[in-house]
Amino acid sequence: MRRSALLWACVLGTATLAAAWASVALTSHQGRVVFEPAWPAALWQAAEELQQQLLIFLRLPRVPAGILVGASLALSGLVLQGVTRNPLADPYLLGVSGGAGVGVVLLHALPSLVQSSGWWLIPIVAFVGAQGASLLVLLLARGSGGRLTVLGLILAGVVINSFCAAAMTFALARFDPFRVRVTTLWLAGGVSFASWHQLALATALLLGGWLFLRARAHQLNAFALGRAGAASVGVDADRLLLAAAVAASLLTGAAVSLGGLLGYVGLIVPHGVRLLVGQDFRRTLVVAPLAGALLLVIADAAARLLFAPEELPVGVITALLGCPVLLVLLRAQLRGRR
Repeated sequence: MRRSALLWACVLGTATLAAAWASVALTSHQGRVVFEPAWPAALWQAAEELQQQLLIFLRLPRVPAGILVGASLALSGLVLQGVTRNPLADPYLLGVSGGAGVGVVLLHALPSLVQSSGWWLIPIVAFVGAQGASLLVLLLARGSGGRLTVLGLILAGVVINSFCAAAMTFALARFDPFRVRVTTLWLAGGVSFASWHQLALATALLLGGWLFLRARAHQLNAFALGRAGAASVGVDADRLLLAAAVAASLLTGAAVSLGGLLGYVGLIVPHGVRLLVGQDFRRTLVVAPLAGALLLVIADAAARLLFAPEELPVGVITALLGCPVLLVLLRAQLRGRR
């Protein structure tokens, strides 16, 4: 790994820790943003038991949830852009997040099943939905000769996203008003509903997905040469594409089960990381999760504090950041086709 990659990993890791501490220390009080550098230690000592419970189960999990969701989406976007050779690939744009969302929304339609099975069922259903959506997109996007095209991926992603949105709307129409409100807020994106059990499982999934991709960094680099180029150096393109789709679905399912349908993180971060450390997956796989974690921790703090005491969905912040980037990339693609 080049020294620049290690340097950027240290910088981004330090910045993420600083942003996490600042996110915890910044709070709103009577409509004003207050900075409490000794928080939560001072509050813990003076708090009653109920306040301590709120601190443990509601406030503190937000920061690790933001780190895990941002890192997972950044890795998923990085691998999708690499194996499809499409700079516009993103778990949200390609419908992978939508597939995970459909699974979770349908599960919310059966609250008795969740209560009897436990919290672990949500990430499993999210993974199954994400995997189904990703395979459908890859199947629909193949053109002549079985080749994946940028236009095919975009159109397939639009189709799958539209279907997933219709399925979620149909399911929500059958909900009672309270569950509609909670599920709608979750769909808009946010990391305020995570439990410590979910965080532990998401951490295991993120580490497993990262180790799987890191072990195949050389193969992913070869895939950048195209299917024929990958085959010339002994890489089975079809098998690698399927393995990468499974890994991206696993990471996306973990992210959606924690943070809902957060868009554009997987689009913005990989491009920024490649500008910093180049195209080599051995370097980008180290830097991308740290950059994604930093982005989402900052976005969550902004969503919580910009209009305090009201709170914006984090998906609004990421969309405001991602839409201009998407327009620039799409414009570059259109110019390149002339």
